[in-house]
Amino acid sequence: MVSVLAKWQKCGKAGCRCNDGVYHGPYLWLVTYHSARLEGKQAGKYSWKYLGRSPELAWQKLSSIDSRFKQHFDITSLLEKLEAIRRMRESQVTVSRTASLLSLPDE
Repeated sequence: MVSVLAKWQKCGKAGCRCNDGVYHGPYLWLVTYHSARLEGKQAGKYSWKYLGRSPELAWQKLSSIDSRFKQHFDITSLLEKLEAIRRMRESQVTVSRTASLLSLPDE
Protein backbone atom coordinates (compact mmCIF):
# COMPACT_ATOMS: atom_id res chain seq x y z
CA MET A 1 0.00 0.00 0.00
CA VAL A 2 1.17 3.53 -0.80
CA SER A 3 -0.28 6.52 1.05
CA VAL A 4 0.24 10.25 1.35
CA LEU A 5 0.08 11.34 4.98
CA ALA A 6 -0.09 14.74 6.61
CA LYS A 7 1.94 14.78 9.81
CA TRP A 8 2.22 17.35 12.59
CA GLN A 9 5.17 17.19 14.93
CA LYS A 10 6.96 18.76 17.87
CA CYS A 11 10.30 20.50 17.42
CA GLY A 12 11.49 19.98 20.98
CA LYS A 13 12.60 23.58 21.58
CA ALA A 14 11.90 24.94 25.05
CA GLY A 15 9.17 27.57 25.08
CA CYS A 16 7.79 26.64 21.67
CA ARG A 17 4.01 26.54 21.11
CA CYS A 18 4.25 22.87 20.12
CA ASN A 19 4.90 22.03 23.78
CA ASP A 20 1.36 23.26 24.45
CA GLY A 21 -0.10 20.97 21.79
CA VAL A 22 -0.04 23.31 18.78
CA TYR A 23 2.18 21.16 16.58
CA HIS A 24 4.09 22.25 13.47
CA GLY A 25 2.82 21.15 10.06
CA PRO A 26 1.23 19.69 8.16
CA TYR A 27 4.25 18.05 6.59
CA LEU A 28 3.48 15.71 3.71
CA TRP A 29 4.98 12.22 3.55
CA LEU A 30 4.77 9.32 1.12
CA VAL A 31 4.51 6.10 3.11
CA THR A 32 4.97 2.72 1.46
CA TYR A 33 4.20 -0.58 3.16
CA HIS A 34 6.30 -3.46 1.91
CA SER A 35 4.24 -6.62 2.20
CA ALA A 36 5.45 -9.29 4.60
CA ARG A 37 5.00 -11.76 1.74
CA LEU A 38 7.96 -10.19 -0.07
CA GLU A 39 11.50 -11.29 0.49
CA GLY A 40 14.34 -9.08 1.64
CA LYS A 41 15.15 -6.62 4.39
CA GLN A 42 12.12 -4.38 3.83
CA ALA A 43 9.49 -7.14 3.98
CA GLY A 44 6.81 -6.20 6.50
CA LYS A 45 8.19 -2.68 7.02
CA TYR A 46 7.20 0.88 6.15
CA SER A 47 9.37 3.37 4.29
CA TRP A 48 8.82 7.13 4.60
CA LYS A 49 9.78 9.76 2.01
CA TYR A 50 9.40 13.44 2.87
CA LEU A 51 7.41 15.33 0.21
CA GLY A 52 7.61 18.80 1.76
CA ARG A 53 5.19 21.26 3.25
CA SER A 54 3.86 22.86 0.07
CA PRO A 55 1.06 20.76 -1.47
CA GLU A 56 2.01 21.87 -4.98
CA LEU A 57 5.67 20.86 -4.64
CA ALA A 58 4.65 17.66 -2.87
CA TRP A 59 2.34 16.85 -5.78
CA GLN A 60 5.19 17.31 -8.27
CA LYS A 61 7.47 15.01 -6.27
CA LEU A 62 4.69 12.49 -5.75
CA SER A 63 3.83 12.39 -9.45
CA SER A 64 7.45 11.74 -10.39
CA ILE A 65 7.87 9.02 -7.73
CA ASP A 66 4.66 7.11 -8.46
CA SER A 67 2.70 7.93 -11.62
CA ARG A 68 -0.34 6.00 -10.34
CA PHE A 69 -1.30 9.00 -8.21
CA LYS A 70 -1.82 11.10 -11.36
CA GLN A 71 -4.03 8.33 -12.78
CA HIS A 72 -6.30 8.14 -9.70
CA PHE A 73 -6.14 11.65 -8.19
CA ASP A 74 -5.35 15.24 -9.05
CA ILE A 75 -3.92 18.17 -7.11
CA THR A 76 -7.46 19.35 -6.30
CA SER A 77 -8.24 16.17 -4.34
CA LEU A 78 -5.07 16.63 -2.28
CA LEU A 79 -5.86 20.29 -1.57
CA GLU A 80 -9.48 19.51 -0.63
CA LYS A 81 -8.42 16.85 1.86
CA LEU A 82 -5.79 19.14 3.38
CA GLU A 83 -8.37 21.92 3.77
CA ALA A 84 -10.85 19.55 5.43
CA ILE A 85 -8.17 18.42 7.87
CA ARG A 86 -7.19 22.03 8.64
CA ARG A 87 -10.82 22.89 9.44
CA MET A 88 -11.14 19.81 11.65
CA ARG A 89 -7.95 20.67 13.54
CA GLU A 90 -9.17 24.23 14.15
CA SER A 91 -12.46 23.02 15.64
CA GLN A 92 -11.11 20.25 17.89
CA VAL A 93 -8.75 20.56 20.80
CA THR A 94 -7.17 17.13 20.56
CA VAL A 95 -6.66 15.53 17.17
CA SER A 96 -4.43 12.89 15.68
CA ARG A 97 -0.92 13.95 14.73
CA THR A 98 -1.15 11.98 11.46
CA ALA A 99 -3.89 11.98 8.83
CA SER A 100 -4.16 9.91 5.66
CA LEU A 101 -4.80 11.98 2.54
CA LEU A 102 -4.54 9.70 -0.49
CA SER A 103 -4.01 5.92 -0.66
CA LEU A 104 -3.42 3.38 -3.37
CA PRO A 105 -3.67 -0.39 -2.83
CA ASP A 106 -0.96 -2.79 -3.90
CA GLU A 107 -1.07 -3.74 -7.54
